[in-house]
Amino acid sequence: MNIKDFVKPTIITAQQYGTKVTVEIDHSDTSLDELFDAFQTICIGLGYHQSTWDSQIKDMADELREEELEKDEHPHFDWEGYTDEDEMRMDIIGQNGNDGLHYNEEELDMGEWDKPNNILIDAKKQYEEQVKETTKKKKAVKKSKK
Repeated sequence: MNIKDFVKPTIITAQQYGTKVTVEIDHSDTSLDELFDAFQTICIGLGYHQSTWDSQIKDMADELREEELEKDEHPHFDWEGYTDEDEMRMDIIGQNGNDGLHYNEEELDMGEWDKPNNILIDAKKQYEEQVKETTKKKKAVKKSKK
């Protein structure tokens, strides 16, 4: 890239229902703030009302906040305290499912392998509760937007 490319203008054009709007910024190294201003100018120029633009930005911000909440509230699996055998069993279950069909008869006769892994059962219950709670929150936010 040549330094001359940085002084070339940034040109953004949109056309809708026969209306064409062009925004020209006198340089190429635009900031995100400059681009948002240009997009806002284009949207208003195409006939969208300022309040519609504002509502869209707020809705997008709410969605981003929801996604962040989901990430923060999602239970993270804590490997601390697991034995190598526990980890090995979880790896096998993760690959094959917990139907027991992937074990040979010797492994099934080992006793420990026959018993349900209570840690996995509890983790599954926690996960399902989190999914239900997240779904409720999403529905509540959608209802409040209407």
